Amino acid sequence: MRAITYFQRTVYFPDKPEKVRFFGRLQSGQWEPGTFRNIARFVDGKTTYIDIGGWIGVTPYWAAQTADNVIVVEPDPVCFGILTEMKGANTGEVKLVNAALSQDERLVLNSVGGGFGSSETSALIADDTGMTIEAKTITIPELQAMARTERLCLKIDIEGYEYKVLDQFRAIDRKRTAGVLLAVHPQILAASLSGPAVLRVIRTASATFRLIRSLRGFRLENPSALWGAIRKSVSKGEIRGFDLLFVAR
Repeated sequence: MRAITYFQRTVYFPDKPEKVRFFGRLQSGQWEPGTFRNIARFVDGKTTYIDIGGWIGVTPYWAAQTADNVIVVEPDPVCFGILTEMKGANTGEVKLVNAALSQDERLVLNSVGGGFGSSETSALIADDTGMTIEAKTITIPELQAMARTERLCLKIDIEGYEYKVLDQFRAIDRKRTAGVLLAVHPQILAASLSGPAVLRVIRTASATFRLIRSLRGFRLENPSALWGAIRKSVSKGEIRGFDLLFVAR
């Protein structure tokens, strides 16, 4: 295992040569510093941290060092294998769930970037390898029932599928949940749509505002992230993703 120290905590990862550049960014504090600031802000010894889209353990095993317990949801078979391998080497109580967030009984996931194991496995788009898996699913109510504490913090990063699970977001317990860290991928939704580019942009914008409304009852703490992404999308001529933070009122 390889010890990587980032944002004042050390996490042990399998030694993956293909991740050397990423680990360098992580150690230098360049990779998503805001995500770690917000996890540190909302997760303490009385909190269950639910990480939906746990990837290779960067956020859940970091959070596990302060959380009462952590629940990690990850459908990608390669990433889930890495998460499992890391469990014995890292501290904290971590429960791994090999599933995807969905109200459907099964969900087809596609490889993106030349195979599974990347951070881009998606239910909306695919690469040209044609690799797919049928993932088991889990719902927000089921995850909340698994939580050991009354206080919750959720991080959700599911590569565009956030647009398809609005009922799941409405089911998040507003009384128990201190914060929701949501990665939004309008570029993936737009790529999955058909029709003229202008129409796809309009449909994506409309879907994004419906997504935000599905978390009504929380306060959107960083609306500037949304407007900043819109400005960059207009100036660069391409749709950009962004992270939103919803906090308890």
